[in-house]
Amino acid sequence: MTLAPPQGFRPLVAVASSTGSTVDTHLGQAREFRIYGCDEGTVGLIGTRPAPAPGGGDIRWEGLAEVLSDCAYLLVASVGRKPLEILASKGVTVIEAEGWVQSLVRQLYGLADSN
Repeated sequence: MTLAPPQGFRPLVAVASSTGSTVDTHLGQAREFRIYGCDEGTVGLIGTRPAPAPGGGDIRWEGLAEVLSDCAYLLVASVGRKPLEILASKGVTVIEAEGWVQSLVRQLYGLADSN
């Protein structure tokens, strides 16, 4: 699958990670999301944003879509069907992946991996 780099109103990438170095967290278990951006070919961590509290059903995922409204992509280790559908309907593309955060985020921005 070929994805366009994040840009315009959604220039950022969100990542679910327990360590900060690898994508290793199921969406439903994420307590926060690390937010990455790209400036002049350099990818960097901008900050973190809290996940909505567990429970609440669809309202939780709609709230998450609001929290990530400036993110084109959300990298997670795994995700259920319902949150995937809700986030997609709000413009956030969820990508199931496992690996090094920097490498995966660089790929989304169309940059060669520096490792």
